[in-house]
Amino acid sequence: MLEVIHVSDTHFGPDRSLVIRGANPCQRAEALVAGIRALPFVPDFIVHTGDVVNDPDPASYALAAEVLADLPAPVYYAAGNHDEASMMREALAFGPLEQLDADPGGRLCYRIAGAAGEKVEFFVMDGRVPPAEGPHGHLSDSQKSAVLDRISGTKPVAVFVHYPLTPIGSKWIDEHLLVTNGPEFQRALAAKAGDRLRGIFSGHLHRAITLFSGGVLSSCVSSPACEFTAGPEDTSCQFLAGGAIPFNHLTFTAEATMVKAYHLPFPAGS
Repeated sequence: MLEVIHVSDTHFGPDRSLVIRGANPCQRAEALVAGIRALPFVPDFIVHTGDVVNDPDPASYALAAEVLADLPAPVYYAAGNHDEASMMREALAFGPLEQLDADPGGRLCYRIAGAAGEKVEFFVMDGRVPPAEGPHGHLSDSQKSAVLDRISGTKPVAVFVHYPLTPIGSKWIDEHLLVTNGPEFQRALAAKAGDRLRGIFSGHLHRAITLFSGGVLSSCVSSPACEFTAGPEDTSCQFLAGGAIPFNHLTFTAEATMVKAYHLPFPAGS
C-alpha cells in the first residue's frame, strides 16, 4: 500500500503580502502544509501538479521552497503554465527521480524513483506551451515516447501532469485549459498499460474533478488559492476566493486506487 498526497496551484508570489484574486496564497499554502503535517500518517511522498508560483521569478520560487520545505515527505513537482522548469530545478527540492526526456526545452518529465517507485510506475509529465499560445497544454512526442517506453506492463501505472487530458463537461474549460493531444495520449497510455493504469492526476482547473473516460480514472485537485467556476455552458472562468484549503489523499493498493478529498477550514475573507 502507498499513501500519496496530491496538491496543486499554490500560486506563490514574491513575498508573503501578495494578494491574488482576493486571497493571500502564501498564508493559504502555509495552512495547506500545516494540514498535511497534522495527518495521522506520514505519506510516502507528495506530488504538486504545478503552478507553484503565480509568475516565474526567483523570489517567488524561494518563498515556495521555504514554505514547502516543512512538508513531511519527499515532494515531486510538475510544471504548470505559470512555472519555469529551470527555476523549479534551481529552487525546489525534488525526491529521487529518473529523468526520462532529453528534450532540449528542459522539460520536467521523469519517473519517481525510490521505494515507492519500485511498487508503482509513477510518471510526471510537462505539458507547458509558450505563454503566448494560451493556458492549454500539449505533450511533446519525445515525452510521450519516453513514458510509454518505460511502462513495463508488470506494475501499476499512474501519471501526474498539470493539465487534464480529457473534457470535463464545462464549455470554456474544455476549449481552453486541457492538453490538446490529451485524448490521443490517454488512449496510447491505456493501450500500453492495460488494466494496470491506475489513474491520471492533474491540477490547473482550480476545481476538484473526478472523471471516468475511456475506462480510465482521472482526478483533478483544486487550488488552495481560489476555485474556478465550471458550469456546463460557461463561456468564461470566474474566480471564487475564500474557500476551504483542498488536497487529495491517494491510496494505491494491489486492488484499487482510492482518492480521498480534504477541505480544511480557513478564516473567512482570507
